[in-house]
This record gives sequence, C-alpha cells and structure tokens, in this order.
Amino acid sequence: MFRSVCSVAVLSVALAGGLAAQKPKDRQTAKAPKAPKAPKGPPPAAGAGPRMGKKGPSAFERFNHMSPDERQKALDRLPPERRKKVEEQLNRYNNLTPEMRSRLQAFNQLPPEKQNQARRLFQQFGQLPEERQRTVRQEFDTLRNMSEADRRARMNSDEFRSKYNSQEQRMLSNLSGLAPPPE
Repeated sequence: MFRSVCSVAVLSVALAGGLAAQKPKDRQTAKAPKAPKAPKGPPPAAGAGPRMGKKGPSAFERFNHMSPDERQKALDRLPPERRKKVEEQLNRYNNLTPEMRSRLQAFNQLPPEKQNQARRLFQQFGQLPEERQRTVRQEFDTLRNMSEADRRARMNSDEFRSKYNSQEQRMLSNLSGLAPPPE
C-alpha cells in the first residue's frame, strides 16, 4: 500500500479499526487474480497488479498517484473483481483524514516482521470487549506520547497493573514497543 517515515502513527488507526488492521490473508488475496489470456489490445499498465509487502511502490500507490485519465485507463484494463477491490481501496483511502493517511503510511514503513507483530496485536485487541478496547486504546495513546523511561515507569506502576489484566498489559507493552520515542 503506502510508504512513509513515521513508524507508529498507524497503530492508533488500526486500534480504531482503520485499514491497517488488514489481515495477512487479506493482503495476499489482494493480489491480482490470474486472468485468462486477454484479448488482443494494449497490455495492462505496468504494475497493474499490487505488490503488497514487496519493495517499490505498490499498485495502490501507483494508482493513487496517477492522473484521473491514467487511473481510468489502468482500471479499465483490470478484471472486474480486481477493479472493484482497487476502487474500494482508493475510495477508503481518499475518505481518510490526513492524520489517518499518515498513520497508515507509517504502518507500511514498518519492517514486515513488525507489521506481522502489529497485526497479531490488533487481532488480540479486536477480541477485547468494546469497553475494554476504549480503555486500552486510551492507554496506548497516552503511552505512545511518553518517553521510553516514562512508559516503563507507567507500566510498572501499581495503578497500571491493577487497571489492566496480564493480557492487556502484554498487549500495551508490545504495542508500545512498536512505537518510536516521541520527538
């Protein structure tokens, strides 16, 4: 999908149910299906299929940076199912706030192993009751804005330990480990 320089901002988007919470299987199925040989005509646009998780710009990035005419021509070359998925991704992305876009871009800047770790944490987070999700999300927002020393002190406090069960504590600790120190 997208690439950027910040490595934590996307975590709160995923916690809030943003696009970054996409499961690895979803990313794999996002690849263009192998279509039967196309009838004669111009070949598909270079990079019309996504390259999720590979170096270089993804198909989504290329589509997103095309002029409207170029995008329409490239979309016209895609199989209907793939076209629908790409259009949905573009619409979802275009409806994000600038802050959420930045966070999503940050997620894609994480190394693959950290992205996978974040996905596992997001899945665990999604299994929490809604009320606990709000509480854990608020704590994460607080922790990610702290220095490493302040985070450690907070997570070792009696208040923190009494407020969160062991699973939530591990989740917050691991999520905080993905967050860079504040600037």
